[in-house]
Amino acid sequence: MKEINNLESAYQELANACLDFIHGRSWDSVSCKSAIFSQMARTEIFLTDQGRIDKNGVDWPDSAINPGEAALFLRDDFLKRTGERIWGLTFTLFPDGKFDIEFDYSKPTDYEESDESISGIEINQSLQELRTDSDKK
Repeated sequence: MKEINNLESAYQELANACLDFIHGRSWDSVSCKSAIFSQMARTEIFLTDQGRIDKNGVDWPDSAINPGEAALFLRDDFLKRTGERIWGLTFTLFPDGKFDIEFDYSKPTDYEESDESISGIEINQSLQELRTDSDKK
């Protein structure tokens, strides 16, 4: 897999995923939509042809194209440059080679991200405190 280390390579990886998805079909646009989490990104690709959306694609080899890695790189780069965290993006490619990219700044309502880990000792202390508190009632 090619390393993603700059904006151009990230955009190229998204474009490659879109072009691979087309697989010889006619299209007006093709989009790569990613939800970006802490350590991974979930990506779906779809094309639009004469107003119809087609989500049926072919699988690409895991080692060839990874739009999720590109989305993670863009998240990190965007955070570094602007101080804002993106939670998703939609990359749309057109037949003339132009593209649009939309960023989603809204944290999913059901998503909890924590960089803190809790040790077994801390869990046991918390459970002991709960037991002690309930014994007092």
